[in-house]
Amino acid sequence: MKILYDHQAFEMQKFGGISRYFCELITQLDNTPTASVEVAIQYSHNEYLKSTRFGLKTQENPDSYENFMRGHDFRGKWNLYAARNKLRKPIDAEAINKQVAIAALQRQDFDVFHPTYYDDYFLPYIGNKPFVLTVYDMIHEIYPEYFNLADRTSDRKRRLAQKAHKILAISECTKKDLVQFFGISAEKVEVVHLASSMGTTNTPPTRSSELPARYVLFVGSRTVYKNFFFLINSIRTLLAADPELHIVCTGTGFNKNERVFFEIHGLADRVHHRSANDAELQALYQQAQVFVFPSLYEGFGLPVLEAFSCACPTVLGNSGSLPEIGGDGALYFEPKDAQSLRLAMSQALYDQALRSDLVARGQRRLALFTWEKTCRGTEIAYRELAGSQAAPVTRIRTA
Repeated sequence: MKILYDHQAFEMQKFGGISRYFCELITQLDNTPTASVEVAIQYSHNEYLKSTRFGLKTQENPDSYENFMRGHDFRGKWNLYAARNKLRKPIDAEAINKQVAIAALQRQDFDVFHPTYYDDYFLPYIGNKPFVLTVYDMIHEIYPEYFNLADRTSDRKRRLAQKAHKILAISECTKKDLVQFFGISAEKVEVVHLASSMGTTNTPPTRSSELPARYVLFVGSRTVYKNFFFLINSIRTLLAADPELHIVCTGTGFNKNERVFFEIHGLADRVHHRSANDAELQALYQQAQVFVFPSLYEGFGLPVLEAFSCACPTVLGNSGSLPEIGGDGALYFEPKDAQSLRLAMSQALYDQALRSDLVARGQRRLALFTWEKTCRGTEIAYRELAGSQAAPVTRIRTA
């Protein structure tokens, strides 16, 4: 059985949950003797893909801003980059990757196609071959007001969901929302949970002198539905009562509005940003007093499992898929109730017996989510569609 994946996730993300998910599938299927994998791509800066055999077949776009005068950051660099591109047409990596994918589709030498995001470019070229669609969340449908009016993600997702031969939802919550918003038959949708790629550890690393001694960790983007400003507003009294407690954020650097907000509320020296690779992120979880995820909606919530794997007490909003993934391994609060959040945070910060219990329960919960399970569930879907084109699987080896 041969599975064809396309370029989309590996083109969009240098790091990120979607591209990591597909790299885990690729790695495990590559270690399965009765399955083979092809990734149709030429240009990618994805760090996870580099660790697979396909990393040797791809290259970074030399004309990207990331590779323009690499190692030099100065005022006016973007303007200089734009001027260079006016003088010399840069490589259109997206167009080239799409053509590579179309050529692979036209060869028809695969059993199942699995697009890695929602661009429907492939529909005229797939012929009679079946395709599987993974739906990660329904955030565009639940909170359309947070997206540009020209954003076509929801329309494309709907079209592909209607035409897909099988849909994989990464949580029961996502399946329920998919059926509700798109009217898709529940029988067409299989729930296949994700897992964490972060190693399990109870041993804290050497503490970095660049980090506050005591901090709450916030991971990922801070867009509106992530509820970041609500979090800061809700726990200002906790920060005032505990002068040694700080907040550390990952993701993109703080924007002007955020910096002004921190200044107005006297928090400029209490809220910090850190860019982090995988190893640094693991250390941030390990050293944090609490990991808090106040999001109004998540299709899965990989950071929950990351926190569990790093023995970090976890506080979650009681919304979306978070209770489904966190189970009894976390404390919960109502995501728009400031008092509920303060109570949960106070318990997780200062009740030592509860902290120890949360860590133990979180690590038991973590054991329920493995990439081997993810791959098995996905491969079952592939083989159902491939039918008699491939021999049954005998085993799956972990990467």
